[in-house]
Amino acid sequence: MASRRLLSLFFPSLVIDRCQREDPSRRTYPFVVVREDSSHLYIVAANALAIQSGIRPAMRLADARTLAPTLKVLLDDAAANACVKQRLTDWCRRYSPLVADDGFDGIVIDITGCTHLFGTETTLLEDIATRIHRSGYRVRGAIGDTLGAAWALARYGKRTIVSREELSGTLDPLPIGALRLPQEILAKLQRLGLNTVGALRRMPRRSLTVRYGPLPVLRLDQAFGSAEEPIAPHHPPAPYRSQRILAEPIGTVSAVAYILLELLKELCARMETAHLGARFLQLDCYRVDGSVAQCCVGTSKPVRSTEHLMRLFTEKLEKVDAGFGIETLILSVTNVDKLDPAQISLSRLASSDEEDDALDRLLDRIGMRLGFQEVCRVQVNESWLPESSLKFQSVFAPGNPNAIWPESRVRPVRLIHPPIGIAVSTMFPDDIPVQFQLGHRSRRILRAEGPERLTPEWWRDDTASLWEQRDYYRIEDDGGHRLWIFREKSSSSSPGEERWFLHGHLP
Repeated sequence: MASRRLLSLFFPSLVIDRCQREDPSRRTYPFVVVREDSSHLYIVAANALAIQSGIRPAMRLADARTLAPTLKVLLDDAAANACVKQRLTDWCRRYSPLVADDGFDGIVIDITGCTHLFGTETTLLEDIATRIHRSGYRVRGAIGDTLGAAWALARYGKRTIVSREELSGTLDPLPIGALRLPQEILAKLQRLGLNTVGALRRMPRRSLTVRYGPLPVLRLDQAFGSAEEPIAPHHPPAPYRSQRILAEPIGTVSAVAYILLELLKELCARMETAHLGARFLQLDCYRVDGSVAQCCVGTSKPVRSTEHLMRLFTEKLEKVDAGFGIETLILSVTNVDKLDPAQISLSRLASSDEEDDALDRLLDRIGMRLGFQEVCRVQVNESWLPESSLKFQSVFAPGNPNAIWPESRVRPVRLIHPPIGIAVSTMFPDDIPVQFQLGHRSRRILRAEGPERLTPEWWRDDTASLWEQRDYYRIEDDGGHRLWIFREKSSSSSPGEERWFLHGHLP
């Protein structure tokens, strides 16, 4: 089994690079980015011209102005910094599905098993560094068997690629800051003359733990591979993923569709072997300028039909902007579900299967245009209460079996929510209604059927405290309208007091 290989990227001036990308003229004059703390403005980052004047991060702005009176000042924008960092992290997924954020100035990529797609580790590192530099960001990268080693080499080392056998000779000369220790622990160790990683390794481990806690020993073990250090990917890796790295950029929809079809065939064949179907797919198109165009489709049921998925993608590809050209395409199936093989040899059942497939495909197309949350199916629940017996559920959600609907239960097609209060006259108390008033018009009841008495379901806390019982009637008025009304008795009403409501129109 191949050893684990991690690539650490270090962005030494991400904030300054972002500001200069927004306005290239800022490269011609000294400027700093400041942040307010304790009623004072402190420098977060400074460009090269400001650093030449002696300005450094963490310096107060008032002191910096004495060194450069013409200094330009920008307020730090944490949201913009986070947005840039997220775009860079997403872009790095073209090299590996396992990409994680590594602090405000770093990204870590697990390239285990991915190097052969780009040649060697050296060519991979050169490719990613060249592309990021071309986008306007300074970066330094390093590759090692451990995250600690790659992190240290990217920030402090002269070498950029190291194997496990070379860790001792490569890391020992590095300053102790390469171990990712807090500043207070670094200051204490440096006061004792422990300035390098090698000097710290020669110290007794028990003595280090007693004096400075377990963190220094843990960082040493993580850097040299004696302790595991997992990474948390920025996005969970997709169960199925396929990519194409193109020799020349493409810029037409037809070219993208041709490559997408090949990727779909490859992934559908793999899912068929595993008896799985796709529920959500994402196509990432990496442009030559470093940006990424995304195209996503979802299905109401598991699908592995290349034709159907291609048709869903076709309606989305028209909106994909190729920019100056697309050089890499990655298709990921981020959500899969079980899809067993279907019996198709019985001609008697073939028509029903085709009708079901046609309906599913229609729902998928409508859902892609309107949103699956807008396309709903009716879910029948085991409840006599009209508010709980039916529920609209998105077709994208997993379907549950419907409860059996009794033939004697006559309900309106659509309920009035909330029910409308009406005035009703009865011959005797608690008797059937004979007349009701809706608005300013009185209507005579020609026929009435009921009551159907419903009481709150005690296990539903949302209804038990509102009313005690409801008597429902199906009525027909003198205008030919068939209505569903009920008489309600609440827990706070006095004996004989009752309220009437209109709850729906019967067919």
